[in-house]
Amino acid sequence: MGKGVSKLNEDIALDHDLLKGARHLSFEEKRILANRVMKKHGVAGVTLHWVNAISWFLLIFTGAALLSASYLRFAPEWYINMMDGIFGTRSAMLHFHIAIGVFWVSTLLLYGVFGYKNYVLDFIKHDLTIDKDDIKWFPAKALNLMGKLSHHKMPPQGEYNAGQKAYALVVAFSTITLIITGPIMAFHIGQPVIIQWAMMLHFVATMSVFAGVFVHVYMAALFPEERPAFFSMITGKVNELYAYLHHYKWWREVKNDEHAFFSEELKKDGIHLPELEECKNIKDHLSKGKNFDISGDEI
Repeated sequence: MGKGVSKLNEDIALDHDLLKGARHLSFEEKRILANRVMKKHGVAGVTLHWVNAISWFLLIFTGAALLSASYLRFAPEWYINMMDGIFGTRSAMLHFHIAIGVFWVSTLLLYGVFGYKNYVLDFIKHDLTIDKDDIKWFPAKALNLMGKLSHHKMPPQGEYNAGQKAYALVVAFSTITLIITGPIMAFHIGQPVIIQWAMMLHFVATMSVFAGVFVHVYMAALFPEERPAFFSMITGKVNELYAYLHHYKWWREVKNDEHAFFSEELKKDGIHLPELEECKNIKDHLSKGKNFDISGDEI
């Protein structure tokens, strides 16, 4: 057996042991996983993320100064005066706000139409679907942050954890609300009472997302253990140690697919690794919503 195949066999042996269930890792195992990478986001996903981020920043930046109703206004006088000075007139600021909104919505529509199968359905499956492990994650995460629960004892998570899914749900409903209420406010569609309600709903939707942004940025950019997630929105990749510790179910799914691919490719060269043959059985079991160990026995 060649040196390359031998190394592959060692990697597969480690993976198969870890596929039995999340557990405490040794230093050497952590080192091995930390030096491997997995693709988490495609170019389209990364691009949309930053288009969203920049659009939201500009919309909130101008929208805060445009709120004139006393029951909704929250920006201080000096901020409103500063924004008036930047744009010259309130009308120019409003037109800029609307233009950014149209650009943002157009981008979402293009993404939805041309990426419905590859991106939208994937977003619904991975971001908006809550399971029992997600429900258990919230109290477990609180204990984890207090240092009372280790990562490998946390409820296993998919490509996105329960906190990210909850925020995605808020963003999804808020986005729909903003798309509906924005034109009503901008073009004064309907009776005054409808416009007033649109203003209120627009404000609530914006503040819901804005509040979540603080937690999102803090967890992704400032928490050392979550930093790989932040950089994945630039490189599209995360190291396997992060994936194993924080998104075990997703890591397991990717590894099973990877091993199944290796098995087919090695067969073409006449190389047979028994461990790889078990991947298809594990993958089939996982697709039925059950957990099985490496021997095929249900856990």
